[in-house]
Amino acid sequence: MLLHTPLFAQDKKKAPKPQPPVAADKNGKLNYIAAPNGDRIPDYSYCGYMASEKPIPFIPVKVVVPVKVGDATLRIQAALDYVAGLPADKDGFRGAVLLNKGTYQVNGSLKINASGVVLRGSGMGANGTTLFAAGTDRETFIHVTGKNDRQTSKELKITDAYVPVNANTLHIAEGAGLKIGDLVLIHRPSTQAWISTIKTDHFGGDLTALAWKPGERDIYWDRKVTAVDGNAITLDAPLTTALDTAYGGGLIASYQWSGRIVQVGIENLKLQSAYDASNAKDEAHRWMAITMENVSDAWVRQVTFEHFAGSAVFVGVTGNRVTVEDCKSLAPVSEIGGSAVTHS
Repeated sequence: MLLHTPLFAQDKKKAPKPQPPVAADKNGKLNYIAAPNGDRIPDYSYCGYMASEKPIPFIPVKVVVPVKVGDATLRIQAALDYVAGLPADKDGFRGAVLLNKGTYQVNGSLKINASGVVLRGSGMGANGTTLFAAGTDRETFIHVTGKNDRQTSKELKITDAYVPVNANTLHIAEGAGLKIGDLVLIHRPSTQAWISTIKTDHFGGDLTALAWKPGERDIYWDRKVTAVDGNAITLDAPLTTALDTAYGGGLIASYQWSGRIVQVGIENLKLQSAYDASNAKDEAHRWMAITMENVSDAWVRQVTFEHFAGSAVFVGVTGNRVTVEDCKSLAPVSEIGGSAVTHS
């Protein structure tokens, strides 16, 4: 006789639900989950003016430049230079140059090369302030630039085998001499091992000339030392890429930069480039509206850009903690093409 015993499927233990790398709790606070190696989604809340720890201020006006017929380049530049020569207040500001409502024709370029200077219009709309960039060359309209005179100390090797993504603490050999308040550059080299691993050493076909070469994709982070505990160094903002000794590790060096300018702003106006209306692909006119180099803690806010062939705001590799906020770039006029330019 056969006895039939009911067969029941064994209860399978439910696999734990994988946690998302970032999620908001009931109070709206973001919770980040680190990977086993310590990597986690980078925290970009330190980006921009004053590491986003202070709001962009409103700076008192020191000079008003009225609207007049003709080229306003020298009049506006003279006002900027005058404010640049004023004493700075306790926060490093000298004052703002105010432009009235209306259109200012500018045949040349404007330059801000001192700390604490703000260029402000009386509105970014049609009834506000327009700076009209005349001319048929590719000259940049507004240059914001200090001096590229950074002096960097000898690079020190970071001793960690692996510094995770979003880490802000790393280790160096004791006695390296770094102290709280030091400005430092963290250097991640682009080695052949790394290039080969991510397969950018060849792009197939006849594109060998585009292959990445060692040293061409190095990354630098501009940071400040906030704590030193033995050989542990804490930085004011995290790193956005891991440092791995398998791919060259990382280096750190302190620096001095007397010529870098800070606390500079451009706001509340429209920048417009001339162009040949009969040529929809005209490139014989202004290319960059604003360029920012050798500058830290600066901003461009509430600015409308029209008809420029290149960038509305170009922040070079020597720019740091720059905010571009509430801006509009409209109706660019140029050839239609593509290219890749990378820096960090």
